[in-house]
Amino acid sequence: MRTRMRRGVAAALTASALVLTAAACGGGEDEKKPAASGEAGGDKASAPAEEKPAATEPLTAAQLKAATLVAADLGDGWKAALIPADDEPAPKADKAECQPIADLMTEVPATASAKGEAADFEKGAEGDSALSQRAFTYEGTGAADLTKALGAALDACPKLSFTQDGEKVEMNIQKLPGAPKTAEESYAFVMDMPIPGLDMSIKAHLLIARQGTGITRAAYVPGQDPAAAKAFHALIPKIGDKLVKATQG
Repeated sequence: MRTRMRRGVAAALTASALVLTAAACGGGEDEKKPAASGEAGGDKASAPAEEKPAATEPLTAAQLKAATLVAADLGDGWKAALIPADDEPAPKADKAECQPIADLMTEVPATASAKGEAADFEKGAEGDSALSQRAFTYEGTGAADLTKALGAALDACPKLSFTQDGEKVEMNIQKLPGAPKTAEESYAFVMDMPIPGLDMSIKAHLLIARQGTGITRAAYVPGQDPAAAKAFHALIPKIGDKLVKATQG
């Protein structure tokens, strides 16, 4: 069964759940990459490399566009798709420590300095696998603050719950073991929402990656793909490398 997805992950999962429910009723530890170190020459130790100042200026519109995927980046079977925009605000998590995860469940986090660019794709005969990506940017330390808060939330919140349209929504949150690292910082995790009354759940695989003041967020809804984690692992470097190259331009 094809799932509907919006760019805001909360809307993606709940919309899919509503479709499925209606049909049933008949209607790693994340670490920063170590900086490369030079070898000492002879008896003289090499001088420490001069640290470059951290970027504080937001990415330009051209850089954000360059950080956005096109179908050719993804490989065979993927094609561009039109996923409806989602202007709903981020939901309010029932626990404050989980709010950094909930903040990402909207078109663009309210704290971003620019909306950036979005790209949507689907794969499969009926488009039952979907990928939605957005690149956005912050001023100053905003991007690093986001990833720091997200890392703490992923450690503190194996479950996330919030109320949407008067209904309580509950999701299981799990870091993806063995997911490759990309850019300066990255987090890969799964949001798994059980469907009440049905012996199934809706899953979305999420990537948040940061390079300087830029953030890329990708949500992969794998449909019935039994090797979803493996497929998502293969996508992570492609998504992250696109952001890294864009910040260098």
